[in-house]
Amino acid sequence: MKAENRWSGDDKKSFAYLEWDNVKDIDKTGYQLYQSEDGNSWSVRSLNYGKAIKVLNIYPDLTSSNNLKVWMDSLDLKNSKGEKLINVDASSQRDYSANPNKYLKNAQGEYQYDVIMFGSWDYNNHIDISVSARNATQAFIDSGRGVLFGHDTITPNDRSHTNFNSFASQLGLKLQAKSFQLGSRNVKITNNGYLMKYPFELQNDLDLTIPLTHTWGQGILPNATTTKWLEFKPPYNWNKPGDGSADATFYLATNNNLGMIQTGHSNGTSTPDERKIIANTLYNLAQVSFETTAQDQTVKDDQAPSLATAIQKPGGSILNFDIEVDSVDKGKEYQWFIEANTKSNGLKRSDIVKENITSNIAGYFYTIDTLATSPLKETVEGYKDAFGRISASLFDIYIAPTGETNSESPTYDPTKDANLVNYNTKGTIKGINGITDLEKYLHIVTVDRSNNVSGIKTVKIKELMNDFRVLEQYVDTEGAKIKPDSYQDIQKNNSYEKKIESIDKYVIDSYKINNENNISATSDGKVMIEQVNDHHTVTYYYNKLIQLNIRQIVLTGHNELIVPNKGYVQLDNGQIDKKSNVFHVSVNSGEESENIPYSPIQFAKTGKHDQLAVSLMIPEYYRYSGYIMTENDRPHDSMNKVSGEMNIDINGQGNYWLTIYLEPAIGLDTSPTPYSWSYKQNQLGEISLDE
Repeated sequence: MKAENRWSGDDKKSFAYLEWDNVKDIDKTGYQLYQSEDGNSWSVRSLNYGKAIKVLNIYPDLTSSNNLKVWMDSLDLKNSKGEKLINVDASSQRDYSANPNKYLKNAQGEYQYDVIMFGSWDYNNHIDISVSARNATQAFIDSGRGVLFGHDTITPNDRSHTNFNSFASQLGLKLQAKSFQLGSRNVKITNNGYLMKYPFELQNDLDLTIPLTHTWGQGILPNATTTKWLEFKPPYNWNKPGDGSADATFYLATNNNLGMIQTGHSNGTSTPDERKIIANTLYNLAQVSFETTAQDQTVKDDQAPSLATAIQKPGGSILNFDIEVDSVDKGKEYQWFIEANTKSNGLKRSDIVKENITSNIAGYFYTIDTLATSPLKETVEGYKDAFGRISASLFDIYIAPTGETNSESPTYDPTKDANLVNYNTKGTIKGINGITDLEKYLHIVTVDRSNNVSGIKTVKIKELMNDFRVLEQYVDTEGAKIKPDSYQDIQKNNSYEKKIESIDKYVIDSYKINNENNISATSDGKVMIEQVNDHHTVTYYYNKLIQLNIRQIVLTGHNELIVPNKGYVQLDNGQIDKKSNVFHVSVNSGEESENIPYSPIQFAKTGKHDQLAVSLMIPEYYRYSGYIMTENDRPHDSMNKVSGEMNIDINGQGNYWLTIYLEPAIGLDTSPTPYSWSYKQNQLGEISLDE
């Protein structure tokens, strides 16, 4: 025997395709399929999914009770070949009781029906089947074929139903005349399994309206292997659920190839909903076949997929890259074997085969936000419709797998494409911005084609990124931008290294990485971040270079005074690290008529210190007369000189021209006193003239 997991795009469900060797000399029971989920408990399953089946309706003699064919034909059920799926013949109960095998078998003595249905009328018209009919029906059951008992066929409330009641134990029923009486016009699906899904797919937990009916003396024993598919709902017309020893609430119950449905109390009436339930029940009780292939449609992938994985796809940029997600569907393991009775060699049983029933990945739902946790799983579960399916069209953040190839296909729908089990399950989340989304979280849930929802995979976008950006900012020590920002994109865990740039008219002062403390720097220095696994900002701080052009001019010469050719100036450029930033320079000096050239002096401006304090060492017999300062090189006219302290505003463009004026401190008719070396030493102090 072989078993193969398959997917039906038309039915949107998994199934197992089964195939086995042909057994010669097979008898009337044909093949029977046994299925198990654990290898210990085995149940018979139908071999006829998608095939036409034949049903014999045994109606309780009244012509008006012969309705099953009309009910089934009204549903217009057909298979893929266009054949009617459920074909109904009928016999009165009287005729069947007289000669059951005349109806059950053909001229060659072979069974010609897959299922018998008894009923449907109140009290089954108060008639029982004959002993021979009971025995023939039991033989039919023993051959693996199905029987569905209608309302009041098996019931202790009519003493004439002795032969019908002999089947109660096989159905797992307890008969107790006065205890079990429950019924109404309303029923609810309590088991959403295979019987409720084929040929008609009924909504999960569906409430249905049926003609008035009830249980009458039947209850499902608590230790029975019987499955209750539907139960009565209030308001009850009968409300005696019994003493708790058995479940009298059932409207439909099955046990292997037998079933009981409460259709019939309302004497030949049936709603469309009830007819669909009957069709599904008849079809699933047809469990014998002579063919060597079958589809087991009762399997189901009910296991959630594994948590998604997520990686950044190659290519793109930090500002626009894609994330590739993937997952694995876990599935559920089933086991099967086939039995066949042979005419001459007895019972033969195949080997047991196992197959993991998976439906594979239908797609991924995701959100990107600032929250470390997310209700995404509950949100996606809330999108399930009445059939338990999740419609991706209801959710705006959804990606489907790429399909059979690695190429993206926007029209690919894995829930619809037929017979595809294995395909590329990877999906792509597009357009991630690694700058704005860095600290955000990506939440992903995976949904398989059986609508199982995985747990939530939550990962920070930062953890998925392959590259990070080091932003480089260039500002002066007053905070003004002096050069456009630049950046380097560094591969994760690699290092960032940069030689400090020289910028015209500026000199490096320090740098800062992110919000750390400033680090003093020199023009030949380097900046390094050893392992880059986050975005960084390196701010380079520069001091503005000041070009100060100074000269000293002596006004109104004195015949007995020497005109100095050098002036000695002290410059105070504020404070650096709480220490005075004072330095001394010598400048050209002479008479105004000599057109004395400026002495160029260059220095770095101390950050946020907008004035330069200039003071002069005045030669003996001279006095300070004033100054002129301009930001361009234009002629200085001493008539425009400014008196007072020289606090020069250096907050402009960076080039300044300063002329300092001296004049004799004695009149023309006064002679200077003799020169004194001690005076000069006192004036100069420790200052070297070379400065």
